[in-house]
Amino acid sequence: MSASVVAVAVVMMLVGALLALLHATAATTSEVASASTPSALAGIPRTRVVGAAVTGFVVLLATGWLLLGAAAGLLTLLWGRLLHDERAEEERARVEAIAKWLEDLRDTLRGSAMGAEAALEQVAARPPVAIEVPLRTFAHRRRQGFRTEEALADLADDLAHPTSDAAIAAIRLVVGGAASAGRLHGTVHALASAARDEVTARERIDRTRAVYQQSMQRLVVIGALLVGYLRFAGGDLLDPYGTATGQVVLALPLAMWAGCVMWLRSLCRYDLPRRGRFATTAVSA
Repeated sequence: MSASVVAVAVVMMLVGALLALLHATAATTSEVASASTPSALAGIPRTRVVGAAVTGFVVLLATGWLLLGAAAGLLTLLWGRLLHDERAEEERARVEAIAKWLEDLRDTLRGSAMGAEAALEQVAARPPVAIEVPLRTFAHRRRQGFRTEEALADLADDLAHPTSDAAIAAIRLVVGGAASAGRLHGTVHALASAARDEVTARERIDRTRAVYQQSMQRLVVIGALLVGYLRFAGGDLLDPYGTATGQVVLALPLAMWAGCVMWLRSLCRYDLPRRGRFATTAVSA
């Protein structure tokens, strides 16, 4: 193979690595910011930290490659989070809690003659776990004398989901007198059904994602075993990577691999539709 062909191939690989890293960085900016906080780091068990340090040290002693030892330690440390996005499970639990809240509100409106405000306060007294804080905050604001419309606007911001936005918008119309209370039950029933359908769809998607996550984990393990085999069975083939220049060159394929993994991991995110915003009207004295 001629030198020009090799040069073109190397340039194409570098461009691909750069594009993958840029895409992964843009897709996971918020996640990286949250992972850099002490609270996120505190969630990593001490045994995982010790295991990562031991793994990195063993790889460093076995290969003599500082960069590979650091990569092995970092991979061990973030193994549970690198190929698994907990935010997807949290978002699904949140949608399911919103569906339960709407179903409870629907049943309360149907089974009693109370108005929308009284039904909201009664339902907020028995909130689902995933949205317990926003609903209890809503009930607390009502007890402090906040207007129902203001408390509902704050509740919509706390829940931060399009389905709850639509439900709260309908409730605000009833509370404000712009719509009849008789239609509220049907609207809440339709939104509760839509939220329940969304939960079912996300469960199906997550089961499919689990298959791909297991495949990704197998690919990572196979790649690590392949590098180890080449290091110990390849003779002098990989000796140039032991130099300072070789470590810099080794950073390129590692960056490509990390970019591809982060790109695949970004597929685990849920992209919600744009939320509806509430316009607050100033009350003149």
